[in-house]
Amino acid sequence: MARPVTVGLDGSPESLAAAGWAAHEACSRDAPLRLVNAWPGPDQKDLTPGREAGWHYWAERALDSARAELDAAHPDMAILTDQIPGRPAPVLLAEAERAQLVVVGSRSIGAVAGFFLGSVGLELAARAVTPVVLVRADAHEERQGDVVVGVEPGEPGDDILEFAFDAAARRAGVLRAVYASRVPAIRGDAPWVVDVGLSDARKESEHALGEVLAPWRDKYSEVRVFEEIASESPARQLVGAAAGTALMVVGRGPRQVGFGPRLGPVTQAVAHHAACPVAIVPQR
Repeated sequence: MARPVTVGLDGSPESLAAAGWAAHEACSRDAPLRLVNAWPGPDQKDLTPGREAGWHYWAERALDSARAELDAAHPDMAILTDQIPGRPAPVLLAEAERAQLVVVGSRSIGAVAGFFLGSVGLELAARAVTPVVLVRADAHEERQGDVVVGVEPGEPGDDILEFAFDAAARRAGVLRAVYASRVPAIRGDAPWVVDVGLSDARKESEHALGEVLAPWRDKYSEVRVFEEIASESPARQLVGAAAGTALMVVGRGPRQVGFGPRLGPVTQAVAHHAACPVAIVPQR
């Protein structure tokens, strides 16, 4: 059996939206869907037997209800459910090791402020060995639509590009490859010198992006690809590109610096503010 698409389910609107998205993704991959609920384990001293039984009953109801709804929508798909004692982040990190990807919900806190990426989502996005997809409860995903991928020529990105091209191929959509970087300030030069310098920089960027994408264009020849070069903050450009997009794909480097889960500044900005599902792909 193929490795499952796994979703963390706690009965919240965000997790139910994540389960719905994950079900469509599992169907497109011909993979089983696995609904996982992590519930407090015996290490929690304040969890009395009565509270533990109540939590177990409530979690079981949430899993059964979600499974029944998804069974009706996807009768031919294998749906697995499991309650696992333990805290959500460690449980889902362990589940990620045997999943194709892990899907979790994140909560909207307003159009201006963006979205709230809780501690579980942050830890998964920063540490999971498999791609993690963040889904908003109020996001209206276009099932057939563009996939956007942030590209940084010169940085390792094969895992990220493979995920993005594959996602676009399965959606029969367009892949928009976005390369954005701020142009350094140029002082003391005549205007025509500045213009020539900026034009040369753009040509270099177009060449670099084209070289990075070339092998993946050959492998996924059915995918239409649009290349976008922007002299803009990468985070701002990608967040803007997310509007009306089926999926945003960004990367996460293999190394973690400092204490606690961390994402790079661009990936973190996209995770918090992009108004569409966001896939965070670890680059090995």
